[in-house]
Amino acid sequence: ETNYLDALAADLRTSVSPVHQSRPLQSIFFGGGTPSLFAPDSISTIIETARDLFSFDKGIEITLEANPGTIDRGRLRAYGQAGVNRLSIGVQSFDDPTLSRLGRIHSGHAARQAVVEARAAGFDNVNIDLMYGLPHQSWESAKQDLDQAVVLGPEHISWYQLTIEPNTAFHRAPPKLPGEDAIITMADNGAQLLANSGYSRYEVSAYSRNTRESVHNLNYWLYGDYLGIGAGAHGK
Repeated sequence: ETNYLDALAADLRTSVSPVHQSRPLQSIFFGGGTPSLFAPDSISTIIETARDLFSFDKGIEITLEANPGTIDRGRLRAYGQAGVNRLSIGVQSFDDPTLSRLGRIHSGHAARQAVVEARAAGFDNVNIDLMYGLPHQSWESAKQDLDQAVVLGPEHISWYQLTIEPNTAFHRAPPKLPGEDAIITMADNGAQLLANSGYSRYEVSAYSRNTRESVHNLNYWLYGDYLGIGAGAHGK
């Protein structure tokens, strides 16, 4: 892991110019793949490298994407101590057969438990990622996912449609997906359910409550500037 950290630090240093350094950093987002596989000390090292190069905004948002199958309370607490103050949990669905069809390594129980563990570890800003338009999914089963997410009380829910990307297993062997009318029903009904549950929609697939919109999401949405480091990353 040390070699990866050295490479990420070098990537960041060579991407930074004095123009960048004159502007306080408003957010850091550890995403793509499963960054919760990185040890907390490694996450801390990356944050400290950024701190050496930038001034941090007083209210900087530092998000870590986490797979429910890779976290526990102790590990989450250590991420918080490293500086992470927002957790984004890749639930996708609470339905075990659906998760199996998606190739996910966690169960619905593990997904629910991940949110419980996040709270116990001290996180007061949690996002749940959920997808709709999944293989064999109906509005009724999509609603069950949303209902379970709302009961868990996250500050933020990302509710987005499954898309089939090139060079993926689903692209090579496409699953049977709901029809367009069914997907429209899921999208419209889901947005209404979230609104009725106190979540405000502030971009296509992002819903928050108690003014907990993601700083990082909004920066992308408003075409703000960002630096990307790591394999395949890009910045603007």
